[in-house]
Amino acid sequence: MSTREQQLTEAFVALSDTLADDVDALVLLGRLARHSVALTDVDAAGVMLMNARGHLRPAAATEHTVELTEMWQAQIRQGPCIDAFTTGTAVHAADFETHQDRWPKFVPLARAAGYQGAHALPLLARGQAVGALNLLCHHPASLTGAETHLLRALANVATTALLTWDHTALRTEDITTRTQAALSGKAVFDTATGVLAATAHISPIQAAQHLRAYADRHHQRPTDIAAALVDRRITPRVVLGDPS
Repeated sequence: MSTREQQLTEAFVALSDTLADDVDALVLLGRLARHSVALTDVDAAGVMLMNARGHLRPAAATEHTVELTEMWQAQIRQGPCIDAFTTGTAVHAADFETHQDRWPKFVPLARAAGYQGAHALPLLARGQAVGALNLLCHHPASLTGAETHLLRALANVATTALLTWDHTALRTEDITTRTQAALSGKAVFDTATGVLAATAHISPIQAAQHLRAYADRHHQRPTDIAAALVDRRITPRVVLGDPS
């Protein structure tokens, strides 16, 4: 098996893993973002999910600046992810230079964050858009047909895994409930990393790394550790120092 084939196999296996006790929705979405970068020429990626009100919210990202672009899109209701989610089709903006009229507020913000191009694919469940895969490039860059096809496949596998987590029959009304649950987990995770960052005077990214590493060593889900921190069932020093 070639290295490329091995990478593809590992990606699809990782994204379809709904059985492991230490894997949760945020872990799966993080894997989708990371594999999207590793297997294509995009520089960064993120995932946005629909909340209970039908609006997109950031759920996972490979870089902090990706999450910023997603927050901006959600606030100004403008950008590739908004369009992909609204239309249910892929959006390609290889060079922001030619899309300033399309997204007059978003393009300057994305450029200020260091990105010159973007692509977005809708996350679909039973034909309904439940989110979007956000793909950003530091320099103008197009996606090949093969890359787009691969990203669609990765997104489909991850979306199916996300929405069939407890292996019960999925009803149409359950879709929003599942995506909202993932976003709620993201909020708890962000709160926990904020507590760790403030305690140790480190960045939120470093705090998240500590939290995930602790969860891995103790074979628990990151969101469960985050909830324990927020509920004060474990202390920040335990996670940061991990005496075990």
